[in-house]
Amino acid sequence: MADKIRIKGRSVYPGCVEAEALVSQMPLQGFTNVDVANGYTVERRHPLFKVPYAGKVLVFPSPRGSGGFMMYGFGDKAPAAFVYNHATPLTVLLALQAHTPSMTDFERDPMEVIETGDMVLVNATEGYIEITKKSM
Repeated sequence: MADKIRIKGRSVYPGCVEAEALVSQMPLQGFTNVDVANGYTVERRHPLFKVPYAGKVLVFPSPRGSGGFMMYGFGDKAPAAFVYNHATPLTVLLALQAHTPSMTDFERDPMEVIETGDMVLVNATEGYIEITKKSM
């Protein structure tokens, strides 16, 4: 059985979901830089350029830009949950409008622990995430 890493944090929007992580070390800019029909960023120089978010726990440090981070409206292309270090009013609005479990303000930086492909349980109702590292 794989070891699990549990990190407490603050819930932005409640819910509980477990899914594979998709990690962006670079902040994400939503609004005009997201193709909601296909569920990915269209910012050409971003490491997640055209990498689908659908069903993933989207892990990122913070939003970027004054255009906001509005990714609601994805439908079946939506991320399963959001995990980020720095909340803004726009990321809170995103979680509320998207009805997507979201967490921030962690006791330990999740960006130092979570890698793309890890399984992440986001329990935003009870206020923690639990990481199962991908197999080597």
